[in-house]
Amino acid sequence: MSETEKTDFGIRGSGGQSSDDNQVVVFRLFKEEFGIQISNVREIVRMPDVTPIPRSPDYVAGICNLRGNVLPVIDMRIRFGMESQEATDHTRLLVVESGGTQNSLIVDNVREVMRMNLSDMEPPPTACLGDDRQFLSGVIKIDNGKRLILMLNLDELMAVSEDKSRTQTRSERVETIKTAEKTKAEEEQLVSFKIAGDEYAFNIEKVLEILKISNITAVPNVPEYVRGLFTIRNHLLPILDLRRMLGLPDLISEHFMVIDKAISDHSAWFDSLKHILEAGGHFKGDTDSRSGRFGVWLEGFKTSSVEVENVIKQLKRARMSLYSEGTEIVEIKGRSDKNALSLLDSDVKPRLNLVLDLLEELKKVLELHISEEQRALVVETDQMSVGYLVDWVDEVIRVPKSVIDKTPTLATSERRELKAVAKLDNGERLIMIMDESALVSRETSRLIAETRGEDIAESDLGKTEEKTLAQQIMDDEQLVTFTIDNEEYGIRIMQIQEINRLSEITAVPRAPYFIDGMTNLRGNVIPVLNIRRLFGLDDLDINDRSRIIIVDIGGNKTGLRVDSVNEVLRLSKRNIESTPSVVTSTGANRYMEGVCKLDGGKRIAVLLDVEKILDEKELENMAMMMGTKAAPAATKTKPEKKSLRKGKTEIAEKQ
Repeated sequence: MSETEKTDFGIRGSGGQSSDDNQVVVFRLFKEEFGIQISNVREIVRMPDVTPIPRSPDYVAGICNLRGNVLPVIDMRIRFGMESQEATDHTRLLVVESGGTQNSLIVDNVREVMRMNLSDMEPPPTACLGDDRQFLSGVIKIDNGKRLILMLNLDELMAVSEDKSRTQTRSERVETIKTAEKTKAEEEQLVSFKIAGDEYAFNIEKVLEILKISNITAVPNVPEYVRGLFTIRNHLLPILDLRRMLGLPDLISEHFMVIDKAISDHSAWFDSLKHILEAGGHFKGDTDSRSGRFGVWLEGFKTSSVEVENVIKQLKRARMSLYSEGTEIVEIKGRSDKNALSLLDSDVKPRLNLVLDLLEELKKVLELHISEEQRALVVETDQMSVGYLVDWVDEVIRVPKSVIDKTPTLATSERRELKAVAKLDNGERLIMIMDESALVSRETSRLIAETRGEDIAESDLGKTEEKTLAQQIMDDEQLVTFTIDNEEYGIRIMQIQEINRLSEITAVPRAPYFIDGMTNLRGNVIPVLNIRRLFGLDDLDINDRSRIIIVDIGGNKTGLRVDSVNEVLRLSKRNIESTPSVVTSTGANRYMEGVCKLDGGKRIAVLLDVEKILDEKELENMAMMMGTKAAPAATKTKPEKKSLRKGKTEIAEKQ
């Protein structure tokens, strides 16, 4: 075991046997003093950020990430049946090792490291801590018996029942594979996105990753739609602007055109209002801020930028006030032209100026944060992997092959970049499916290869560096990450059928506590599962960020309601650690497949297996509601609320 960088009391993890075996780390829980041999202590740190794990044993506060090591966090007060307390400045985390397994223990404070004669240790009193006597190896008396140090039996403390959460019979695996193959044969799974308000899609099998792009390096002597190169995993990825490829202006230019037109229209609206007050006549301008071309554009505007969203909200309120005041003045005109003109200058003019100022402010924040709006879909072609810049990634969706038609010849260009059209919602929603192999010409591919310093034959184009990237991606897992109660979770993308915005949910009488109700998904009525309730967390009202993830549970299409969907990403399998056994010791977390270390270990996401998220009783209750037969599942304990402990490690404080 390598030495820790810094710990309280100068403790360094050694992992070897020495005279240190007589040294004991003494810590306090409530009014009692406990001891652990220093040879079992790897480090002592301040409380780090702890990620709660729903349905884990009550004494498991969660998991933490200490410099790349994911550790279970055990609340020693709860483990010993004491009253729990919030973390304080004195609270410490003891990282200990027993039987080759590391765990971390929350203690009230660490008092000292002292040398003791362990041969003088006495057996713990029979009544000591009741049933928890098994966790003690003995008692050491010091200061002439005035202090009692209760020595922990780490082997017994860390003992957990055999973890069977990952077992699955061969027949279950075969049945799962057969079901997946049948579904795949009948449906196409697409990643849909928006370009200038129209909906397009790539087949999900061709989408390697969805990225937020920044710091694109421009390159010379390439077509204008080639925005430049972006570095990903030490590979140079060409970024192509799909807008420009389709003959459309870039996104920021389009936004500016809409806003500039709105500035002109608002000024004209005011002039028209003033004219009818002075010369008479009927006012024909808009009286509803949500109507008109710009009103519709503003109401439908989607953004992931907090700064842009703030300006949008201010602009909506200002326009509502402006149009309301304008409507009122038109009504006053019939009674007094003089009063109406006076109010136009005193009330309407300032509101107009505020709207115009906010429109200019919107242009500024959009220009600064436009990269937060767009995403790049990394798509695999026969020639190379390419990042296609799009306005907005909408959803992952499964579409029956029966509603997909080949693109009419007249609707395609010479390159035939559109290969099919999916007609949904009785033809009211059209998704244009792109042919990734026809988007980039071989000449453009050669130019891009040259900008990356490649000198390869035409027959080998895209098979050198790109092959390495493809091999690297094969070692990855593709996940969809989402947030529940400010904690991040992930699901393998192959378990996800669709991701949608929340539509109307119809309550169902006597539904299980974890079911919000039923919703209509293109004619299919599916249950909506509230993960917050299932995990024993406080409920949250539906908002603009709420999403529903469509998965298969017990043979039924089921919607998982989540607070928000974060991103689609690829993660090296090396960065997915197995679930600590102590977390699943009660069998409650069979659905927890592992712990994902994101952003170089700066973030933790809990990887879920949605097929195991409900226990046998919960599956049965949902099946009764749906009128179907429940599939078998593992038994899990009743959900308990988990509180979040936060703090900082001393290493983090140094940084």
